[in-house]
Amino acid sequence: MIAKAENTPLEKVRVLQRNLYLAAKANPKRKFGVLYDKVCRGDVLQAAYAQVKANKGAPGIDHQTFDEIEREIGVGKFLSDIRKKLVSKRYKPLPVRRVYIPKADGTQRPLGIPVIADRVVQAAVKIVIEPLFEAIFKDFSYGFRPRKNAHQALQEIYKWLNFGCHWVVDADLKSYFDTIPHDKLLLSVRSRVIDRSVVKLIEMWLKAGVMEDMSIRAATTGTPQGGVISPLLANLYLHWLDQTWERKGFGQRTHDAHLVRYADDFVILCKKRPEFYLEQAKLVLDRLGLTLNAKKTRIVNAEEEPFVFLGHKFVVQPSKVSGKLKTYYYPSSKAMKSVKKKIQEVVRTGQHLELQTLVKERVNPILRGWGNYFKTSNSRKHFLSIANYAVYTLCIMLRKKHKKRSKGWRDHPPSWFYEYQGLFKLHSLSIAGSNEARYGRLAPP
Repeated sequence: MIAKAENTPLEKVRVLQRNLYLAAKANPKRKFGVLYDKVCRGDVLQAAYAQVKANKGAPGIDHQTFDEIEREIGVGKFLSDIRKKLVSKRYKPLPVRRVYIPKADGTQRPLGIPVIADRVVQAAVKIVIEPLFEAIFKDFSYGFRPRKNAHQALQEIYKWLNFGCHWVVDADLKSYFDTIPHDKLLLSVRSRVIDRSVVKLIEMWLKAGVMEDMSIRAATTGTPQGGVISPLLANLYLHWLDQTWERKGFGQRTHDAHLVRYADDFVILCKKRPEFYLEQAKLVLDRLGLTLNAKKTRIVNAEEEPFVFLGHKFVVQPSKVSGKLKTYYYPSSKAMKSVKKKIQEVVRTGQHLELQTLVKERVNPILRGWGNYFKTSNSRKHFLSIANYAVYTLCIMLRKKHKKRSKGWRDHPPSWFYEYQGLFKLHSLSIAGSNEARYGRLAPP
């Protein structure tokens, strides 16, 4: 006899999430007060561990890895210990480990990496409370949400530009994740979650502090990037901006000013009065204790000047076929430089490997990942450029490795890399033609 799907732990968790979502959707003003017992459930903790492991994050300040947990402790005992601490209210998070990753402009982005046990508990809380907030989040918010992605945000911008909303407020928040006030963020959480034990967990994570240079610094603002629950909390805090935008009817025909947000990055597309809508956004952000980055926030007319959003450059210009104004978007110059740098680095550090191994294990994942992200844009020429750069870089590596005087084009033409070494054909990903071809089957009007 075949067991029902609902009997598996994962399906039980999905049923729980579905029920919570439906209850929250049915009554947008309802506040949920009995949630902590669901966070402590064994199947929820199992699902949380699976999610955290799938993300393949680095270890926290205790240096504990997934291999050590599974080899020396056992997943069952590890989760059982976490559950016992949660049930007895003895759970206390450790400070996060501070690391920095370089940004394209030369600055560094701070990340906070919690220990694995804390990430599992954060994931469990997220599993339980995310459906409650998903029920109220707006459709024009696309960042770090189930069934939402960057491609949908890009398509929305493409749509409004084609509808004539050529004035663009290109906004950037200054150190958003590090400046969210804890008290106001917890008020946002309490707008739906009034279970004191769950709110207390979130408060403990916010105040856990950061370990840097062997010293612990207490956190007074912000939710550290790198935490499992941080994207949800960041989305929740900016939901006040989305809510105000919808309540004032700015996206309706009378205003025709459309907000498109991906986490802390957002643009406003309108036909007129961009200064007014920027001021309206600033009023909400000021009340939230957030600041716009004056150097990066600007107002542009897309017919006269391009703008960049989520790594894509948008331009509005006459079509070479019809002569009518049309929107085009493609990888930005920064995105092009970034992927070239990655290819150059993996080839440089992997030249000791067999060529097929280097191509399939180091170069191809970069080309495939970058290509899948940019494939819905007008990127055919850009893909061909990066594909040629990959071939060129591999040729130069072979020439130096084998001490050849010639450049190696005759010995190693592009077809040789594609047919015999398994190099991924990046330009095969670019999609041309109608919107249906680029985005798949569109929803009926």
